Amino acid sequence: MRHALPKAALFALSALAAGTASALAQEPGVIAAPPPVDIFLEVTTGPNGEPVLSEDEFELVTGGYYRFNFVCPDAVDDATGFHFEAEELLANSHLRVVSVNDIEIYMQGMSFRAIECDEQGAARFSFHPMRSGVYDIYVRDHSDPAQEVFGRFVVE
Repeated sequence: MRHALPKAALFALSALAAGTASALAQEPGVIAAPPPVDIFLEVTTGPNGEPVLSEDEFELVTGGYYRFNFVCPDAVDDATGFHFEAEELLANSHLRVVSVNDIEIYMQGMSFRAIECDEQGAARFSFHPMRSGVYDIYVRDHSDPAQEVFGRFVVE
């Protein structure tokens, strides 16, 4: 019994150290603790009015904790905005929080389909990808016919 306390203390310190390390790096298959890793997708307007993505691929790990920021600096009105979808990623993730400006929506067990910016601004959502795979990103403008661009999330 004399060794129970030192072993318990050593175990607690090891667990604390492991928790600190996991916050710094995402590990596949491990549900990460806050804070989320911020990733950004800025959509701007190209020379012919087409949407242009700042990144076209995001590499994520299963169980990692991410906050996806969809940023639309060029949107002015309904005619110049952008529409974002990543339906399969959303269907294979645990959604945590969706926020627009200072409004936060906690998503326990819920889902959403798309984000649209009709004015300059940003929206974001935090999530844990739960299944590995390659998931499409679809962005279009509001023209008729719509101009489209694609990217992808790669979850390992």
